[in-house]
Order: sequence, then C-alpha cells, then structure tokens
Amino acid sequence: MARKASKVFTVVGLIGLALAPIPVSAGQGRTVTKGTPSLTAPAGGYLYCRVIATSTGPIGIIATIVDAQRTNVTAYGTGFRASPEATDDGRYYAEETAGTMVPTTGRCRAEVTGARRPDIVVTLTAFGPNGEEVDRNER
Repeated sequence: MARKASKVFTVVGLIGLALAPIPVSAGQGRTVTKGTPSLTAPAGGYLYCRVIATSTGPIGIIATIVDAQRTNVTAYGTGFRASPEATDDGRYYAEETAGTMVPTTGRCRAEVTGARRPDIVVTLTAFGPNGEEVDRNER
C-alpha cells in the first residue's frame, strides 16, 4: 500500500510542478505600443524614426511612420539586436529604424514585445532637403 501511495504522491507532485507559474522576463508576451507626436517634413526632406529598447529577455520591434490617416508611409528601415553576451550590462538591446522620403506630416509608431514601457525610447526626427535636422520629438 505504501508503494501505491508513493506513486500517487509522485504523480501529483509532477503535475503540480508542471502547473506551477514559470517566471517570465519583464514585458515578455505582451505588446507595448508607443508613439510620438506628429512632425512635418519640409519639401525635399524626410522623416526618420528610431526605436531603442532594453530588457532582461529577447525583444521584438516593429517601427513604422504613419500619416494623419494612419496609413503606413514607411519607405525603408533597419534593425539591430544584441544579446546579454554582447552588452556590458547583461541585458538585451534592440534598435529599429524607419524612414520616409515622402514629404508628409507623420508620427512614429512602435510595437514592442519583450520590454517594459519605461525601457523603450521612440524618436521621430524631421530633416530638411540638405540633411539638416529641422525638428525632433522623443517619447
């Protein structure tokens, strides 16, 4: 009888371990949307969006520039990721950019997974036709 009870306790214990909460990195599993106020690119100029995030777990970023009608006007973009093995502080690092050459009024919109809102910086910069910075918004 003791042998049967031991097996029951073992099975119950394994089920309990399987159902126990698993620690999740900060922000992992949910999407944080963060954006900037609108800027207007002058004729011949462009808008450039840059999103930087850090976290204790892997990060995903989608950066876009949207116009007043919420239409995606992004023409190009880049991305960079670094794991804790490559950073000095042992955290994950992610950067995503988006740009548009269409002279428009737009704002930067970022959807980020794996990072907390305070660890995300979104910057939208308007540049003139000669590449000079005209205006900037940061959140």
